[in-house]
Amino acid sequence: MDIMLDLETLSFATDAAIVSIGACTFATDGTISTQRRIFRQVVHPDTAQAAGGRIDAQTVVWWMGQSDAARAAWTQVSAVSIRSALEKFALWCQPDFPEERVRVWGNGVGFDNIILRGAYDRCSVTPPWRHQDDRCYRTLKNLRPDIAYEQIGIAHEAADDAVSQAVHAERIFAAMKGA
Repeated sequence: MDIMLDLETLSFATDAAIVSIGACTFATDGTISTQRRIFRQVVHPDTAQAAGGRIDAQTVVWWMGQSDAARAAWTQVSAVSIRSALEKFALWCQPDFPEERVRVWGNGVGFDNIILRGAYDRCSVTPPWRHQDDRCYRTLKNLRPDIAYEQIGIAHEAADDAVSQAVHAERIFAAMKGA
């Protein structure tokens, strides 16, 4: 099972405080999915920071320059603790078949994947994927710069960005397979 991951954070460091986790399933076989499972969870920033997540002034200033809709997406009353968000994401990632591997694609593995795995480690929660199943969407999109990325929904809203990246990845895989 392939999952496109997108995080919204309050730092660009590998121990960034996560404020939103977005993900969706997608196809890597050259087809375009007509049905996706989507995960969307807002994290209360205080809990992410208390669990060792970093907040940097430079990133907070960057957020101030983003759209009201993007900021509102992670400042909701429905925010949960980082631990609860990680547990919910792990449950959501459970494959349909026990032998199926979960591959997590991040926009690069040095950002989304590393930050999320670090949060799992700091919270003593088992991540739902193995290190060898990290995948890099950034590398994939650089293989086919001729295939345009199209934003679906709100830019910098984690789930909308994950869906946008997944659709782009599927289009790249389809082109690479000659579909």
